[in-house]
Amino acid sequence: MSCLRAIAHIRTDLPQKFGIPRNSFLAPHLQGRIVFEPEFALESAVAGLEFFSHLWLLWQFENGTPGGTAADIAADTATASRPGTNDAWSPTVRPPRLGGTERVGVFATRSPFRPNPIGLTCVALDRVERTPDGPVIHVLGADLRDGTPIYDIKPYIPFADCHPEATGGWIEKNPWQELDVDFPESLRTIVDADKLPGLIEVLRQDPRRAGAKHDPERVYHLAYAGHDVAFTVDNTSLTVVSVG
Repeated sequence: MSCLRAIAHIRTDLPQKFGIPRNSFLAPHLQGRIVFEPEFALESAVAGLEFFSHLWLLWQFENGTPGGTAADIAADTATASRPGTNDAWSPTVRPPRLGGTERVGVFATRSPFRPNPIGLTCVALDRVERTPDGPVIHVLGADLRDGTPIYDIKPYIPFADCHPEATGGWIEKNPWQELDVDFPESLRTIVDADKLPGLIEVLRQDPRRAGAKHDPERVYHLAYAGHDVAFTVDNTSLTVVSVG
C-alpha cells in the first residue's frame, strides 16, 4: 500500500492558524494559490478542470502555535513542524459555534483535532494559471493556512454533491455571531486593495479562541498578507488599531 503524500501546497494570506475561517466560504474573498509538487505539475493532470466552478480539496491540518500576540507570529514562523496537537486527539471537542464550552463528539464536528489530521474543503475555482513550472490553481474561500499540504483535488459535481434537503444538526440551532468591524480608512489604505475584502471577512468571523475571556483592553495580532493587524474586541464590535 502506497503512503499518502502531498501533491501540492496552498499559498494563502494567513500564515498562522489564528484567523483561519472555521469553514470555507465564511470569507469568500480569501485568495489562495495551489502550487503543485514538480512530479504532479503537469498540464495533462488538470486538463478540463477549468470547466468546473468549485473544487474539493483534501489536505493536512497544521495547527502550529496558537496565535493572538505578536510573539506568537514570530514563534510560529520559526517552527519547522506544524502539526501542533493533532497527536493528542479527544473523542469529544468544544466547537466554537457552542462558545467553546459545550462538548460534542469529534466526528460530529469539523474540529482539526482528530485521529487523522485530514481536512476537507470546498473552494471556488477562480482560474488555472499556466506557468513555466506547471499549472497553478487559483481559488477563493479556502479555510487553509499558508503552506498547507494538499493530498488531492477533485471537482465539485452539483448533481452528486449538492443536497438541498440536508440538515445541519446542532449547528443550525446555534447561529454564528459575526462582529461589526471598525476599520479606519487611514489603516485600510495600508493593505492592498485586492486583499482588503478577505481581511475584513476574516475579522468579522472573530479570530479569537472560542470562550476566551472578555477583555476589551487586550490587543490581538493577526498575521495577514505580510501585515501585522492589531485589533481589540468589545462585545460584538472589533476595532482595528494598527496595521504594521
